[in-house]
Amino acid sequence: MASESRGFSRADLIAFAIATAACVFALALRQFGAVGYVVFIAAAVSVMALAYVLGEATEQAGTASGPRLAALLNATFGNLPELIIVVLTIREGLIEVARASIIGSVVGNILLVLGASILLGGLRNGPMKFDQRVVGVNASMLVLAVVALGVPSLFGHLDGTTHDEQASLSYGVAIIMAVLYAAYLVYSFTQPQAAGHEGGGRWGPRASMLTLAVTAVVTGVMSELLVSAIDPTIEELGIGTVFVGMVIVPLVGNVPEHWAAVRIARGGNLDFSMSIAFNSGLQVALAGTALAVVAGAIFSHEVLIVFPPLELALLGAATIMTGILASTGRANWLEGFQLLTVYAIAALAFWFL
Repeated sequence: MASESRGFSRADLIAFAIATAACVFALALRQFGAVGYVVFIAAAVSVMALAYVLGEATEQAGTASGPRLAALLNATFGNLPELIIVVLTIREGLIEVARASIIGSVVGNILLVLGASILLGGLRNGPMKFDQRVVGVNASMLVLAVVALGVPSLFGHLDGTTHDEQASLSYGVAIIMAVLYAAYLVYSFTQPQAAGHEGGGRWGPRASMLTLAVTAVVTGVMSELLVSAIDPTIEELGIGTVFVGMVIVPLVGNVPEHWAAVRIARGGNLDFSMSIAFNSGLQVALAGTALAVVAGAIFSHEVLIVFPPLELALLGAATIMTGILASTGRANWLEGFQLLTVYAIAALAFWFL
């Protein structure tokens, strides 16, 4: 490890120190019973510092082991805060918040993260090419996710359907979604890709992967702390629970993906950036929904796959836009700005909901 650590820059070491200090400070504040908004600010600083470290570790892991594995690791550990939030909110009986956070995370990755990556990457590098085949597969998987979420939801809104029928359909679809996501992972890892450059990263493969794993786990812990302080922080503002689930929770949980995807896109690697956004969104849509249904059964707070029409409409709009983007094989900053515009309109609508 000593030889690999030589690759750490001064900025890396400063980020490590800031992240460590911020985490300790935020945990101490919570332990000593500080007011909610103070804990919120401290935890937010720690998450932002960790996001920088996670983004750098992801980039180094991609150099050392290939971008597909690094993108999957980033999405998996980066989604840990959101999956924790889903389980905890279901345990507390906050089903609407859990459902909204699932949709909010998917559209946040597809519209906000991907949009910001294309916008900033395009402004810096001009029109950018990407692997049309890979993005096409991801876009088709997103369509399947919309179908899996939409059919039970529409069924639940039909007159004459019983609760038992809705529950049976939800459980069946949850199983199918989990199998579909497993098939997607198998496909991803059996496709040919450019060989990774073993040891090519500044940190080396072992140091980069270890830093990625440790930092992502700590980010999950601190993001959970941050979310636990959201309610007392926003209570005085009168923000609705749907807005919290659709916008605030995904923004908090997706900070690592936001930072990593945007930094990598600005560096010129749009394929890797898009992989992070799609992997994260699909993981929450498919595996996260299945987990929510299972958690509901465990905690006796039944979770049905029945989402409000407005949330489904937003998810459908995001899917259509990404499908159009995937068909071109190129992206420019204006297309990124378009994705961000749709997200801004949606956030405004949920603010007033």
